[in-house]
Amino acid sequence: MGNRRYDAVVIGGGHNGLVAAAYLARAGRRVVVLERRHVLGGAAVTEEIFPGFRFSEASYVVSLLRPEIIRELELPRHGFELLPLDGTFTPMEDNHLWRTNDHAQTMRELRRWSRSDPEAYEEYGQLMVDMARFIKPVLSLVPPDPGRIDPREWLPVLELAQDFRELSRRQKAVFVQLMTMSAADFLGQWFETDPLIATMSASGIIGTFQGIRSPGTAYVLLHHYMGEIDGAFRAWGIPRGGTGGVSEAIASAARSFGADIRVDAPVARILVRDGRATGVALESGDASAEP
Repeated sequence: MGNRRYDAVVIGGGHNGLVAAAYLARAGRRVVVLERRHVLGGAAVTEEIFPGFRFSEASYVVSLLRPEIIRELELPRHGFELLPLDGTFTPMEDNHLWRTNDHAQTMRELRRWSRSDPEAYEEYGQLMVDMARFIKPVLSLVPPDPGRIDPREWLPVLELAQDFRELSRRQKAVFVQLMTMSAADFLGQWFETDPLIATMSASGIIGTFQGIRSPGTAYVLLHHYMGEIDGAFRAWGIPRGGTGGVSEAIASAARSFGADIRVDAPVARILVRDGRATGVALESGDASAEP
């Protein structure tokens, strides 16, 4: 590559880095993505572990990929496709618990275990949807800079505070519980069936490196009610080609906007001049620099 000049250098070709590169390139910037491995994706990667068999090695379902990103980067044109996730199956030694997208079937299944849990399950689901609708816009907010006094940056935060004041007393209480409690303890307030609590608690520790009784994991449960596929709320999907297929679609979109993407390009160090990053040096000896 030699010495090349770019407006932005993205270190790491995970799905977040690829999205950033795609948007920068879409805005007309000269961008390069440098990935140290031979394959793109980071934690959203598909690789051949056994000859002839490819696996999603880390992340495995898709839903929190923002709909506006899918739309604005035109990902379906680049091979992005989701297959709806049907549900969860929890096997036990002499029984099982099977939750599906068929609500009536799930209710019948829960009645095998408990008289009260089916009703609680419906009430819990609606309340979590309400909580998700309240908190989901926060994912798109740009945090205000605490070092600057610019009232315009704080307007979204003030609007969020106003939305919180408009929640019912019960919703406010549940919100505080979600922010502070463990997944298992929170769910234990709602349900009596241990296999149901165990299955749902697992959703509270995904990607956290914590246990189901670790404080704060209840909030992760909320993310499973923020999912959206083609406008279908609470929907989750299996990406065709594995989660690596998602990363490859984003990379294809970035390339279509003019971004350069390199694999097998580990960065040795970031070049700094006068306290400002000016570029990077690769282990190969090449350099990429900003103008």
